[in-house]
Amino acid sequence: MNTFVGKLHDNGQHYVVIIDPGIANQDGYPAWDDGKQKGVFIKDKNGNIFIGKVWPGSTAFPDFFHPAAMDYWKNEIAKFLDLLPVDGLWIDMNEISNFCNGACDDDDNDATVKKLSMQNVTVGFDPNSPPYSIHNQGGGAALNVKTLDMDCVHYGNVLEYNAHNLFGLTEAIATNRALESLQKKRSLVISRSTFPGSGSHTGHWTGDNHANWDDLYNSIPGMLNFQLFGIPLVGSDICGFIGSTTEELCGRWMQLGAFYPFSRNHNVKGAPSQEPYVWDSVAAISRTVLGIRYSLLPYYYTLFHLANKNTSESGGVVGATVTRPLFFEFPTDANTFAIDKQFLVGDGLLVSPVLTQGATSVEAYFPSASWYDYYTGHALAQNGSSTTLSAPRDHINLHVRGGTIIPRQSPALTTAATRKNPFNLLVALDAKQMSRGFLYMDDGESLHSTDEVFIAYSASSNSTGTTLLAIVTNKGSVDDTTPNLDEVSVYGVAKAPTKATLNGNAFTNFKFDSSNNVATFSSLGLAMASGFSLTWS
Repeated sequence: MNTFVGKLHDNGQHYVVIIDPGIANQDGYPAWDDGKQKGVFIKDKNGNIFIGKVWPGSTAFPDFFHPAAMDYWKNEIAKFLDLLPVDGLWIDMNEISNFCNGACDDDDNDATVKKLSMQNVTVGFDPNSPPYSIHNQGGGAALNVKTLDMDCVHYGNVLEYNAHNLFGLTEAIATNRALESLQKKRSLVISRSTFPGSGSHTGHWTGDNHANWDDLYNSIPGMLNFQLFGIPLVGSDICGFIGSTTEELCGRWMQLGAFYPFSRNHNVKGAPSQEPYVWDSVAAISRTVLGIRYSLLPYYYTLFHLANKNTSESGGVVGATVTRPLFFEFPTDANTFAIDKQFLVGDGLLVSPVLTQGATSVEAYFPSASWYDYYTGHALAQNGSSTTLSAPRDHINLHVRGGTIIPRQSPALTTAATRKNPFNLLVALDAKQMSRGFLYMDDGESLHSTDEVFIAYSASSNSTGTTLLAIVTNKGSVDDTTPNLDEVSVYGVAKAPTKATLNGNAFTNFKFDSSNNVATFSSLGLAMASGFSLTWS
């Protein structure tokens, strides 16, 4: 495994492994012995270590409320990293998931709904079956079904009944802190269980979905909801986790999933393989859409910066979303309120995927604005209306909103290689021949980066021509190794340019596509962390 991970690292790739919180209660197993000695495991109502059952068999669960639990968890992660230098941790089964219903008895009561006696409970009610029951397991099942008993006790005499939904959050906090402390750089944690506040410590995948068209659609509102919860790094298992996917479904899901903030194809052990290369058509689709995703990494990275920082850099936006529903950008257009089959990446890129089996077209709504085909720059009608778009199996419809500027890089096979490629800007002009956008850059991994660059781009027009400006703030030394800005593509140019200047000097390396009104300025050779002025008329 060390050889394998070493090869990945040499190739600029990363390795993330799955871990569960359940610790096998086997004497001689250091994780059990240390946790038992430190007293950091969750207790049952009688003060004994609660024993459930997960993949290792009989297990105990760390109590992250315990003041010693942080050091315990960090030490266990440190020992694992000494064995295998992984780059992040994928924390699963942390609802907490348990194969038994509450504490496991001698028969490992996997299928029995257990309602505990009240013999030592003094809280005045049975926490596993409270008087105000929820619709558990699709009907009024006891709350300990496939999880802990609700009368388990955390540090400080906190009942599991009151702390249950916080386990994933507390585990994420402990895991993130441990990785950052040990690796001295940003961590990557992906958690199945989350709670408000988790987004500061972890990303999220939406759990065990199904390989069907309903869950392809459901992944969009799921992703958008988590933006509202402050957990922007989110996505669903592409092509479906449970069940057997199909060539068509997997192709459509790769198209959609390429634009999830967290993008990963994943399925259950024992299901048919669903890597894109299983089907030639899905492999071709994936090369196209993942190429687009990698080219958009500077745009996504900037959006994550704006979502993560309390900043006024973008004109007062604090805690922005990475993906967002249309009504976020068009709050006065009532037609957008119920739309959950399209979404925006930032404020500039509209994604309109096919979500229906056999469909070769898609009905898309375009709020009142200038809209351009992402691939060609061809302009659409500007009034709010629905349009039927052609969508053959190898195509996902993407549109750029006029008035926005999207920074991109030439894509490569890895994020590390992509960061070494030239930048380009996609400038989409609105009806007033104006647009704006932003780019944030740093070294990509420092915990408290000081070498960072924030660039505000703006385009404006007057009677003498159109000018694209780049104004740099927070300038660091990142520009010493950052590739240049090589090209600017401008959508919606009203007239073919006949002359241009770059920083006041005549510039002649441009062309104009008259069929789509797109101007392209090439071989610019501009340092990314330097301001510039590009004017055409």
